[in-house]
Amino acid sequence: MRQLNSPHSPGWLAVVLIGISLTGCTSWWGGSRQGASTSLQTVQDDLQYAQLKTRETRKALDDVKFADEADLPRAYRAFRDEVNFMTGAGEKLVQHADGMHYQGNSYLVEAESSAGECRYPRLSRNARLPRMELGDAFEPIAEQGQAVQRAYRAFEFDIGAIEEHLSRELSEQGVRDMEIFMRKSEVDADNLLYELEAELAAVDRARKAYDESPRGTGAGTP
Repeated sequence: MRQLNSPHSPGWLAVVLIGISLTGCTSWWGGSRQGASTSLQTVQDDLQYAQLKTRETRKALDDVKFADEADLPRAYRAFRDEVNFMTGAGEKLVQHADGMHYQGNSYLVEAESSAGECRYPRLSRNARLPRMELGDAFEPIAEQGQAVQRAYRAFEFDIGAIEEHLSRELSEQGVRDMEIFMRKSEVDADNLLYELEAELAAVDRARKAYDESPRGTGAGTP
């Protein structure tokens, strides 16, 4: 009988390629996962996406807050969808913050034009994707990543509590019952947006520092 989970089977290769597209560059050797990594461009993109989702979640919550009884179900469904999008965006922030905290500078690798170009021992001639040498520019990104993670968790708690309550009590009174959480979510959303902007600034400084370095300009040992 054919073994579907054989590392030489097309099905196994498809799973690996799907994993690459979803998680970014990951170091493998002999089928054993050694640690995740990502590019500075990906971190920047994920921060900008989280900014967008934070603003859109706030807008959806405002629509719930000011909806009349007839419009409330539609406004709630839109808010629920935005909460799900925000959660997905937020988990990327947590992934990056944890990756930089536990793996240090090795979490960040030089940018690739697509996930399919990540360098794997079994999928490419190159054994690994070289890490970025950011030097002192790395620490502000890592430190700010922790601040972003804390701010996201606070906002996540607010919108999660609101969504859960409204899923059980979808009425104008149910909305009024969550007024304290709604006010808190506004403050926490502003804080998250502030921390996201600060980390984006740190990423931008790091990109400039790397571009000006010998490696970034193409000089030095290849």
